[in-house]
Amino acid sequence: MKLQMIGLFGTIALACQIAIPSYSYAQAEAKRLEHRAHHYTPYEQLVYENASTFHRNFNHHEFEKNRALIADDLHVDSNGTELRGTDAYIKAISRFVGPFPDVTIKDLSIVVDGNMASIRFVITGTQKGDFAIPGGVIHATNKHIEVDGIEYLTFNRDGKLTDLLTVEDLQGLLKQLKN
Repeated sequence: MKLQMIGLFGTIALACQIAIPSYSYAQAEAKRLEHRAHHYTPYEQLVYENASTFHRNFNHHEFEKNRALIADDLHVDSNGTELRGTDAYIKAISRFVGPFPDVTIKDLSIVVDGNMASIRFVITGTQKGDFAIPGGVIHATNKHIEVDGIEYLTFNRDGKLTDLLTVEDLQGLLKQLKN
């Protein structure tokens, strides 16, 4: 009986070696889904450049430079808070410099399709000043933060921003500051 079982398992093992390739399904799927660069149209290149310029201006604390890239009827949804217009947007983004004077945004990826762009990013900085949050203030902690975020941007035919949706890990931010 023992020999028959070994024979059976040996046959199964041999069949598996023949039927199963040397790499896994996940490896095969990853190879099939390998990134292929997209060649942007001239308009998409403009959208890409304008989308990436917002964070460069932010990093240099040159918020007013973004004004030239924004349509008059800008709509912003930033983590559920809605803003309208260029002035409201400039005011909202510039408020981070007080509590986080070294704040920067590092773009991890930018993808453009037609008049839309998405940016995955990380915000870093050190809280040196008071930070107003709904329900109160977090006084300066001198703690370093790293916050993941993503933005979806829509541009008009002139390449100006008309709609911005920002989602950031605000719970992670609060956890970093309070712990």
